[in-house]
Amino acid sequence: MDLKSIGLTGIGNARQLGGYTGADSRRIKKDVLLRTGKLADAKEGDLDRLKNVYHLTEVVDFRTTFEREAAPDPEIEGVCSYHFGILDESAKENQGMAAAAAGGAFPLEKVMGFITSGAMENMYVDIALSPVSQKGYSNFFEVLLNHGEGAILWHCTAGKDRAGFGSVLILSALGVDRETILEDYILTNQYYRENIEQLEQFIRSKGLPEEAVKAAKSMAGAEQAYLEKALDTIDKNYGSMDAYLENQLGLSVDNKQKLRDKYLEK
Repeated sequence: MDLKSIGLTGIGNARQLGGYTGADSRRIKKDVLLRTGKLADAKEGDLDRLKNVYHLTEVVDFRTTFEREAAPDPEIEGVCSYHFGILDESAKENQGMAAAAAGGAFPLEKVMGFITSGAMENMYVDIALSPVSQKGYSNFFEVLLNHGEGAILWHCTAGKDRAGFGSVLILSALGVDRETILEDYILTNQYYRENIEQLEQFIRSKGLPEEAVKAAKSMAGAEQAYLEKALDTIDKNYGSMDAYLENQLGLSVDNKQKLRDKYLEK
């Protein structure tokens, strides 16, 4: 299995979209579109690799204010950074999600409450429908369209939900088939295998029901059914992914072609 790794040792879920087949059987250019977990976890050599191997020039951070303050991105010389919030920070249920993502910077009972609430199952649906999320991803596409040379990297905390849904949108815009998009999404489970197993053991040790175990595993990893539910919701509410990209995110037909010409091989 090709994990699409970009060879970082500290930053979680660090991989690229290069090599997937998009529109007109054209492959996505390698070493340009990078997705990761939070950059604050970078170990010695990671930032040098991003700068000197991938020639990183832009970073997009999808995290909440709480998460960014808990683990600020390191400054990288010559790299332009953007923050586009995806979660509505005023929504109470999103505070639990941000707390869980921040990894222990919040009371355990708050995180446990989020796990047992059932919010994970509908998180991608909520992201797809949220005006805040749509605005954030619309801004992201503007950066992608105006990106110059070198690589562009986007991340959240674990690099799987907000960054993952952003990847779904990019792959869709570039004409990658849905089966491949889903396969890319669940690669997260390979990167976080140990974390998922440890969290599962912890939840079981608390005597919580199997529903809570499943929710905890999806919080630490990726649950394909949850993403499929969001994609089905997009088709039902907006007609198609193409219509969603154009009408909700503002990606016109001309700009979609521009995006393909920029990121797909000739």
